[in-house]
Parts: sequence; structure tokens; C-alpha cells
Amino acid sequence: MPVSSPPAPSRRPFGGGGPTLAEVGEAELLRRLTALALGAEADPRLVVASGDDAAVWLPPAGDGIVLSQDAIVEGEDFLKSWTDPETVGRRALAVALSDLAAMGATPHLCMVTYCAPGDAPIDDLLAIQQGLCAAAADAGCQVAGGDVSAIRGPLVIDVAVVGTVDPGRALRRDRGRPADALLVTGSLGEAAAGLRLLLEGWEVAGEVGERCLERQLEPRARLAEGRALLELGVECAGDLSDGLIVDLGRITEASGCAAEIWLDSLPASPDVRALLGAAWPAAALGGGEDFELVAAVAADRLEGLLAAWPPGLQPLRVVGRLAVGSGLTLLDRRGGEPVPLPAIGSRHFRQP
Repeated sequence: MPVSSPPAPSRRPFGGGGPTLAEVGEAELLRRLTALALGAEADPRLVVASGDDAAVWLPPAGDGIVLSQDAIVEGEDFLKSWTDPETVGRRALAVALSDLAAMGATPHLCMVTYCAPGDAPIDDLLAIQQGLCAAAADAGCQVAGGDVSAIRGPLVIDVAVVGTVDPGRALRRDRGRPADALLVTGSLGEAAAGLRLLLEGWEVAGEVGERCLERQLEPRARLAEGRALLELGVECAGDLSDGLIVDLGRITEASGCAAEIWLDSLPASPDVRALLGAAWPAAALGGGEDFELVAAVAADRLEGLLAAWPPGLQPLRVVGRLAVGSGLTLLDRRGGEPVPLPAIGSRHFRQP
């Protein structure tokens, strides 16, 4: 049975008429987008803001500057029929900020470029910018500029983010060591469950369906959790944008070691396990787009880390360990029997 309506019904949907990008031109749209960014509370370190040829920002003395960039593409990362412009704006920023969270960094600035077809209603693009600016304010981040380009193709939103971190303490993929405990924040598989709800037209009433749809359409970057890992002495971490198997594989490759994951320790909620049935391990391990954090910490520091973990943050759970060698192994439990790794499918909306 099809899902009756997308989440966030109070926000305006895509479309609905009005002037298009081709009708108003790139320069006029950029002026309006800039006005939205300038309406936010200004970062006092942003001495030349949006509207000039470039932004000028004074970083805090002694901090390392952290740079990252990510893009979302209509038809690959979102469908207009299942979301709204403001939610897309929030998603675009969250995806980029997640890379800063993985470094334990504090965000300060972002810049956004819209590549849109000429028939795109400018009200859609302005609403995306409103959602992005609101999400930036929530994260303590200033929209410092960007660009607009008319293209023949789907809408692309490209976001660059700037943060800071103590340069000697940034969380890194290459700091894992054999025997380190592996930990994950939050829960896994909900974004994949939300994607399945959307693609297959399931209707799930109540909180579980809404939660899974929100995790897919409007993820949150775990900025506070990344900073907590940093402050508590963790050195190795990454974000889970492409799924635990893929993103943990990046850590093991960079650190030159292997990993084992314990199936019974994966933080997938009972609701997600019930919703997906036998497919829940694939969603938790390879569904992607959870945007949680995975971290490695020396075994003798694990107890202290868990005891000191701030109660207001996403839960931190042990899901496995690093080991000598290479590759990933899935066990049914700690010290248990090997289990085949699930096949990892596409994490995007596009269908074959």
C-alpha cells in the first residue's frame, strides 16, 4: 500500500508555478540567495561576507582549518516527489557537515552552489536556501557565499564547509591499531529502512515509519558526538555515509589492519529488525546514509570512554574490534562463528 504523503507536510512542496531560473537569470537568483544568507546572524570573524567576489574569514589563532565538500543530486540522492525544498536544503548541509563531525571539528562557514535546469522555479531554490540557512544556524555555521549555474540536467546542490580543530588532535582514519575496540554512535539501518519505505511504497503508521523516513530524508550530522570523541581522547574515527562495511573498510585500509564485526552487537532497533525482517543486517551493515560515527579506541581505554560519555548524546556502543591482518569479518557474536557479509546494494533513489 503506498505511503500516503511525504514527511514534513507543513513545508511547501516542490513546484507550484512562479518564475523560473531562465526567466529571472542567474544574477538575480544569486542576489536573492545572498539576501537570505545575509539575513542570518553574522560570524564576527567573517570580515567580508557573502555578496563580494570572495569571503574573508579570520580563523581562531592556533586552530587547524578543516575543509570538506559534498554534493547531492536530484534523482540520485533525493526525489522531489518524496520531499520538499527546505528538507533538501537541510539534507545538503548535513551531508557535508558529517565529514567535519568525523574529524571532531567545529563548523564555522559553508558555501553552496546550485546547478539547476532553466525551468527550475526560483521559489524552489530559495526554499532550499532557507532550509540550508536554518540548518546552518542550528549548527553554528554561517553561509558565506556560493554560486548559481544553469545546466541541462538534474538539480545539483554542492556544499563546501569550513571548520576548525586542534591540528594535533583531529580524528583520523589512520589511527586505528589491532585490538582496538570498535564503537558506533546511535542506531544503524533506519535510513535504509526509510529508503525502502519510499521506493517500495510501504505504509508504516506511527513513530517507527516517521523516524525511518526522517533519517533518510533529513539526516543529522553528529557534530557534538565527534567533538565528544575528540575531547575524550579518541584518535580514530569516520562517518557512516556509505554504510559500516564500506566506511569501516576505509579505516582498516588507512590503519593497515583488519576488523571483525559482531552481528548481535549491531545497534539496530527492534522496530527496524521487525520492519525489515531477515534484511535488517544488510541495512545495518551496508544500507548507508545513517551519518553516525564509527570510532576505534584502545581496549584499556574503553571502560573510561563509555563511563565518561555525555548522557545527552547519541548512545555509544561496542560493535567489534580491530585485528592483525586485512579485510572485514562478520561474526554472529564476539568470539563466535563467521557469518557471510551481506551484499551491498545501491544506496540511492535511482532504480535499475
